[in-house]
This record gives sequence, C-alpha cells and structure tokens, in this order.
Amino acid sequence: MKEIQIIIRPNLYYKTKAALTENRFYAMSTKEVLGRGKRGVHFSSVDDKDAKDDVYANSFVAKKMIDMIVPDYDVDQIVKIVLDVNSHSKEGDGKIFIMPVEEVIRIHTKESGEDALL
Repeated sequence: MKEIQIIIRPNLYYKTKAALTENRFYAMSTKEVLGRGKRGVHFSSVDDKDAKDDVYANSFVAKKMIDMIVPDYDVDQIVKIVLDVNSHSKEGDGKIFIMPVEEVIRIHTKESGEDALL
C-alpha cells in the first residue's frame, strides 16, 4: 500500500478531483495548505504581460492537498491522472509524494491491510 500526497494549484482542485472520481478513485482526504518551493513565487495581479508595477513576491502560496491511501497497483494510474490535469510546464504546478504504508485498520470492522481500503 502507498500514501499519495498531491499538492496542486487551488484552481485545478475540482478538475483533479473530477478526473480521479471518473476513474473510480473516490477515497481521499483534502485540505487547504500554504507552501512554497525552493524559490519564492512571483506573480502579477493582472494578466497583462507588460505590467511591471503590480508584482508580488510571496513567501507562501495557497495550495490544495489531496491525500490518498491506495493499493500499489493503483499508484501509476493515479499519478498519470494528476499529471494530465495539472502539468502546465510552469513553476508552482505542484508535487506528488509517494510513501509506503505499513498497515491500515478499519476501526468499525477491524479489517486490516488492503481489505480495510476496499
């Protein structure tokens, strides 16, 4: 089993969630987070490419985090879905973290392992 932590731009959250749901990946937790990469993010409050007087440098940027625990065999498909929706070849597109999960226990039924996921 793996934990997949997906950090994306907030404006792509609903599109990402819809794509995951269309592919029958329903179980997830989400939250709003603040963060940044190696470099500060610079952006303008207007779409005009020539606007130079209205640029902000933020130490943290609002993002959405999707957290999923899935069987190993689903990881590649989930990663592909997330990349298809969120890759725009721009800094700040997000990150995907994949970590091992040792055990899962469903409290209600006391099922464990992948049985607790399904």
